[in-house]
Amino acid sequence: MVKLSPRAKFILITVDELLLVPLLILVAYYFFPDLLLFTIVATILGAVIYVPLKYRFIYDSLKEGTYYLYEIEGTKCNVIETVTPTSGKVKIGAEIWEARSDNGEILAGTKAVIVSRERLMVHVKPWHGDTN
Repeated sequence: MVKLSPRAKFILITVDELLLVPLLILVAYYFFPDLLLFTIVATILGAVIYVPLKYRFIYDSLKEGTYYLYEIEGTKCNVIETVTPTSGKVKIGAEIWEARSDNGEILAGTKAVIVSRERLMVHVKPWHGDTN
C-alpha cells in the first residue's frame, strides 16, 4: 500500500470534482451558447471558492493518526445494560458502545468512566464523582 501525504490525498480527491468545470463549459457551449460567458465565470469562480473551503474543512481528517473524536479515554458514560467482564452496553454521547468491566459488575443506570478503547468496545470502571 502506498502512503500518501495529506496534501496528495487532497489533490487526488479534488481533481475529479474539478474536471466538472470544463465539462460544464462544454455543455454550455453546445446546448446553451447564450449562457456560455455566465457558465465560464460561474464555474471558475465556484471552483476558486470551493477548493479552499474544502481544504479548510477536510484537510485535518486526511492526516495520519487516530481521529480525535474517538480518543475517548476518561470520558464519562451512562451504563444502559449491566456491564460485566463478558457483556454490557454504555451510552457515550449519542452513541451506544459495547462495554466490558474488569472491576466486576456495573449496574444499568449508573455512571462509568472509560478506561480504554479496543476497536468498537470500551473498557469502563465505575465513576465515583470528581475523586476518581
